[in-house]
Amino acid sequence: MAKPVTTLIKGGIVVLGPAVSVQDVLIEGERIGAVGRLSGAAADVEIDATDLLVLPGAIDAHVHFDDVFMGTVSVHNYYTGTLAAAFGGVTSVIDFSNQIPGEPLIKTLEVKKEAARDQALVDWGVHAVITDAAAEILEEIALLVDAGVPTIKCYMTYKQDGLMMEADKLRHILRRLREAGGMLLVHAEDDEVLQEHLSKTIESGIFAAIGHARSRPAEAEIRAIRSCIKIAEQTDGRVFIVHLACAEGMDLITAARAKGIDIMAETCTHYLVFTEDMLKREDGIKWICSPPLRDKANQDRLWGGLQFGAISMVSSDDAAYSWEAKLMGRERFDRCPNGIAGIEVRLPVLYSEGVVKGRLSLTRLVEVVAAKPANLFGLAPRKGSLAPGADADIVLFDPHAKWTMSRKTLHQACDYCSYEDVEITGKIVKVFSRGELLIDGDRCRGQKGRGQYLHRKLDLSFGP
Repeated sequence: MAKPVTTLIKGGIVVLGPAVSVQDVLIEGERIGAVGRLSGAAADVEIDATDLLVLPGAIDAHVHFDDVFMGTVSVHNYYTGTLAAAFGGVTSVIDFSNQIPGEPLIKTLEVKKEAARDQALVDWGVHAVITDAAAEILEEIALLVDAGVPTIKCYMTYKQDGLMMEADKLRHILRRLREAGGMLLVHAEDDEVLQEHLSKTIESGIFAAIGHARSRPAEAEIRAIRSCIKIAEQTDGRVFIVHLACAEGMDLITAARAKGIDIMAETCTHYLVFTEDMLKREDGIKWICSPPLRDKANQDRLWGGLQFGAISMVSSDDAAYSWEAKLMGRERFDRCPNGIAGIEVRLPVLYSEGVVKGRLSLTRLVEVVAAKPANLFGLAPRKGSLAPGADADIVLFDPHAKWTMSRKTLHQACDYCSYEDVEITGKIVKVFSRGELLIDGDRCRGQKGRGQYLHRKLDLSFGP
């Protein structure tokens, strides 16, 4: 058996748990062999990381690849999506797979395995999306958890797209997940509130992109989150609110956790960078996502919640649609596919807007993009850390480089860029995935299909 290739990353600023210090990192094959002052270590390859940050590969636990929605399909598939991920320092993704009517629940995994085969550049896992909670489907939940898919998502809206799940069915699903050791992910917007405000917005003659925010008020999130808290309390199960956009919802979750109710939340990059003012622009459809962007005061509170732990982590909710597809909403906002491409921008944006501006410590940045996703979604200790024995998923990051995001400087597959002209401090230099140099400057060295399926098992002792 051939000796594994060794790589020594020398003299970088290593972030390992709560510690930040100048150290060396030794890669042995696919794993991290040692971290410390390794002056005597010999390696096949040596890399000088002086003045660079050495970070664990980021984990994006909320992406939509090959996603069929609102009459279109997302432009990120398992190659284009994981290519953008790799350039963004993301070495593991978890994608959503919708239940196929009439098919066994395990098909949600099989479909993604087929899509990823010979395509994925980084490691990947699956969240199942249940759209039919029939008794025979509930019986399959334990089998899906055993297959490495311990997280199931449900929507509390999008009834017209066949995605909505009523509260009583959510309760049944969560009970089965609790028994099997799983977690329920929820898109928390109350459909009744949304339908009422959509009708009012259209009747008032507001058809432009700003109508999206007007038709999806914070009240919809608040009511849905209250319902989720009640369901979590009744079942003693774990609920995770995806893409939290509303600070009042964050307060409800914090209060519920203080009472011992097992509920947590993530937010997304775009809520921390953009406000609803973007929807007032002529090209405002670029920023239509759900829940919608909200005001600056709300945004500031989300940053505070992220800093102090009320929000557990940040995902991209990458839902990349073509400009042609977005133009379906040019005359009426409610016909625009909801989503923003963001898988590549998350780490540099959070460093630039968070660490550089004093909103996040460097160790908290690593928590919200790597350690927490690994812990909460069943990837630790293999992923999310630079600890010896973990996969050698490593990002070398220049904290001083300044650059401007644009369609030309990013590698996402969209033919437009929601982050156009955003000024950034901090740039990814190299990315290793399981010890392999995947990104080297502006070059991808990896081969299609090298990404591996991540069989996940939750440790529900981890908290926010």
